[in-house]
Amino acid sequence: MRGKGFRAKRAMLVVLAVGVLALVLAACGATDDDSGTESTGGGETSSSQQQSSVEPLTTVPTSGGEMVDTAEFKTDEPWTIGYSDASLSNSWRVFAWQYMQAEAEAHPGVEEVIHANANDSTPKQVSDIENLLSRDVDCMIIAPTSATALAPAISAASAQMPVVINERAVEGENYTSFASLKAVEMGELQAEAVVQALGGKGKIVVLQGIQGAGPVTENLEGMEKVLDENPGLEVIATEYTDWSRDKAKQQMENLLQANPQIDGILSDSGLQNEGAFEAVKDAGRVDEVKVWTGDTVQGWMRTVDKEELPGVVVDRPTIVGAESMALCVAILEGKPVPKLWSTENVVIDQTEMSEYIAKDTPGSSEWWDWWNLPEKWLPKSS
Repeated sequence: MRGKGFRAKRAMLVVLAVGVLALVLAACGATDDDSGTESTGGGETSSSQQQSSVEPLTTVPTSGGEMVDTAEFKTDEPWTIGYSDASLSNSWRVFAWQYMQAEAEAHPGVEEVIHANANDSTPKQVSDIENLLSRDVDCMIIAPTSATALAPAISAASAQMPVVINERAVEGENYTSFASLKAVEMGELQAEAVVQALGGKGKIVVLQGIQGAGPVTENLEGMEKVLDENPGLEVIATEYTDWSRDKAKQQMENLLQANPQIDGILSDSGLQNEGAFEAVKDAGRVDEVKVWTGDTVQGWMRTVDKEELPGVVVDRPTIVGAESMALCVAILEGKPVPKLWSTENVVIDQTEMSEYIAKDTPGSSEWWDWWNLPEKWLPKSS
């Protein structure tokens, strides 16, 4: 068993400042500590003799697939969890962080969660991981900025403590467990919706997020697999939007000017779709686009519902943040955990959209999976 003595012997690495949280989340209850990271408490008490009044959002599977023996990581409470976040540059990542904190609150043994925001910078995230190692955290959650460039830093961290990968795939398997989205399948489902809507023929535009990011690479793999099987669909262009509404609008404006026919928008996310739709509407070509795909960001779901767009969305579950925290807790309790825990995809078509639309309150257009998150953790408008 690795106890506090083992962790006290870890090599101290240079502590570098970590970026401050970019979005004001009044519900977080987080405070800045002297190193520049976000630090928030977990359960109401750190005593193992008392139970939290908050119910966990998820339960770690105890069987199925490859299981990892974590007995060597078992250690006494209270625990400090380190979270090396790729960024908070879009609302999906903010919600994943909210889900993670909500799950931590349900586990009294989690005394503190130290959140490091890499602001989409791989060099910054390498420094963040080194910083968290130096701070003697008990388990580290990492959402990699890059599937390849972060692999060495993740391997180094895994040599010293249990590491849980959050949502974004990484090269190799030098980690304890991976709380994953089925991003390849998500791309397949989105592409299949386009095939069905267009009868396998037409001209389409592919809109993706950040080039090289794990979920983008996987999602595009799934899309391309389906497209390769349907040669009647011509991909006019594949654009990387950085999940930015403004960037996508500009890109779509250019595509509309250059292409007299666009039959479908195959997009991994509603984040960029909002900008793309504005461009299509401004050009008076809404009726021309026979199908839109995306995910469950509220702003886009409201647009699909209000405009009665022929749209299919595939939930991009932010509960994966809670799953990552639950994995750390199970590991520190010495329980077996799955090497890969994949969250199931849910397809929501246009006829079901209204069931998933939240009350229109300030900031709610940026909400994700609000129906599963306790109200106290829903971000509040500043």
